[in-house]
Amino acid sequence: MTSTSRNLRRAVGLLCLTGALVVAGLTAASGLAQGPSPAQLAEHGWTCVVPPVPGIGMACFNPGLGRPPIPPVADGRPSYTALLWTPAGDFLGHSHLIRADLYAGQPCPQTGGLYFLNPRLGYYECLRAH
Repeated sequence: MTSTSRNLRRAVGLLCLTGALVVAGLTAASGLAQGPSPAQLAEHGWTCVVPPVPGIGMACFNPGLGRPPIPPVADGRPSYTALLWTPAGDFLGHSHLIRADLYAGQPCPQTGGLYFLNPRLGYYECLRAH
């Protein structure tokens, strides 16, 4: 075998290996972007509920913290964080909630925009779409 054909075989082999790694990386990245499912989070102590909000199929709140009470209570937790999914199961993004009496117009750290009042919960909410 000549050195030219050996070099050509190596180049083709490296090209195939690189292509396979790119495909594997893209597949893994799309799976990681979706994140864990509500069922997986619930298995690890998260509180997952179907909120009465159009377009939200599931909301999961951090383990041990539960979810905001409905109707709101004056002495509820200062803040909550939730992960949100559509009714079809697609990941929507993150929600950060601040109790209404503690919100002072500060910008949302996730987006730089303002929070909006969620009257059902009595909390100001900031959404960061994923």
